Amino acid sequence: MPRQKTSLAATLLLCFAFSITPAIDAKSFAEETLRVGAWNIEWLGFPDKRSSFGKNTPQKPTTVAEYIQECKVDILALEEIGVDSLETPYKSTQLQAVMDAMKKEYDQSWEYVLFPKTEYKSDTEEWISRGQHCGVAWRTDKVTKEGDVYAVPVGANEKFGIKFFERRANAVKFSLGSGKTDLVVVPVHLKSNRADDKEKDPNFTAKQRQAELTAFVEQLSYLKSHFKDDDIVVLGDTNIMSGETKTAEVLVAAGFVDLNASDDGTTVAWGKSKYPSAPFDRSFVPKDQPEFKVSVHKTHKPDDVEKMKDHRRQLSDHYLISFDLTIMNDDDGSK
Repeated sequence: MPRQKTSLAATLLLCFAFSITPAIDAKSFAEETLRVGAWNIEWLGFPDKRSSFGKNTPQKPTTVAEYIQECKVDILALEEIGVDSLETPYKSTQLQAVMDAMKKEYDQSWEYVLFPKTEYKSDTEEWISRGQHCGVAWRTDKVTKEGDVYAVPVGANEKFGIKFFERRANAVKFSLGSGKTDLVVVPVHLKSNRADDKEKDPNFTAKQRQAELTAFVEQLSYLKSHFKDDDIVVLGDTNIMSGETKTAEVLVAAGFVDLNASDDGTTVAWGKSKYPSAPFDRSFVPKDQPEFKVSVHKTHKPDDVEKMKDHRRQLSDHYLISFDLTIMNDDDGSK
């Protein structure tokens, strides 16, 4: 078959198209993202306190590490981590074993820091004080921890007593590189849906969660001033029930976006479970900060029921959640 001739105009048009296409693609792919997540690792270090399928089953460090690696997170807010003792800085043998597995299996270097809780005075309840700590872990090759942990002074509340913000709110700032985006991560674990047996108000726990976030918002301006940064992220196990809009609205009214406003279920459930999957785990990101325009909630859960059961048995009653943010030139450094 004779070769078709190509006109000069067509040739120039093709050359022009191929010359500009790589530039457009290069620009779009040049934008780097960072993945931030949160995970309630059910009673890590206290397997006898785990429930249902996970009862008396210790989480294996390699299995925990594999799941974290699959989720591809760079910063991970932590809930329900058991500490070895009440001496500070808090250490967790189980969590450190996970960090070691991340290095050995995936060549990722991780560090962590754990936060204090409201302490119980009774020696018989020491396990309560040692269990369920919040904290944050991060990939040291991706981000750098800046300065010390900032303990948000939310204090106690006369109505709710010692259980008010029992899992203390603390903030940690991370740098993503010189001149690049910084962000302040605040892991939270708000009041559970277990009410005091003497409490008759069915909305008691929701009211406490609202009060906890209200107390946090009252400290928000001081938090931003302390870190000289508006890129505040609040995330973790909020225990917010489906349809419990008033609690989330406390942060939304303060300038945050609830990335799980659709109430995507983040707890492990399947079939006709007595307790269907609940939207407890949420991320709240700044509404007007450009780094978070691409941020979308993701729950890292399988579709297969047997894999759900394996997750419940081997890992936790919660799935890991995450969102991505765009790494940009820092716009808060001059404040």
